[in-house]
Amino acid sequence: MSLGGGAIVGAFALGFALGAALGPVQMLILSETAKRGLEGGPRVMLGANLTLLGILVVLALGFSSLAPRPGAIRTLQAVGGLFLLWIGGVELRSILIGARSRTGGDPPPVAAGRLGSIAKGIASVILDPGAWVFFATTASAPMAKVTSDGGTASALAGALAVAIGVSCSDLTFTILRSGGRRLVGEGGLR
Repeated sequence: MSLGGGAIVGAFALGFALGAALGPVQMLILSETAKRGLEGGPRVMLGANLTLLGILVVLALGFSSLAPRPGAIRTLQAVGGLFLLWIGGVELRSILIGARSRTGGDPPPVAAGRLGSIAKGIASVILDPGAWVFFATTASAPMAKVTSDGGTASALAGALAVAIGVSCSDLTFTILRSGGRRLVGEGGLR
């Protein structure tokens, strides 16, 4: 049995909904877009969405049946939480620097931080505990089912459809949330 059009549409819709849900990755995309324009956000998206695709491919290749050990989950929660706090601290620092420079008349500096935009996108997926909950539940079960019904090729097609859905959603909401009116006009937003 192969992966039918309905399953592809469902996988795409799942990905689109995942990208539309506001979380750490989307906040990072919006933050980079606000700082660097439409060049920064898509770079974060590239790192995050290619990482997502890579993990989904691993699930499609049969690793969806493996269960993580409790120690690995605790480590991910701690490291992921620290990463999210670090991202929040960097963003707050950037806001404070921007506010100080605006009162002094100087243009606000762009604080690049230690990680580039693509690396931040990769880290935001790998270290986000919520993403791993998604991989272990919402993504893993359908991947296992599609693999058993249609084989690995069908599961890979489903993984690609989810990743494309997330990418479309991320890009759409990034444009709408950060200058969409200027880019596409009032009629385009409607």
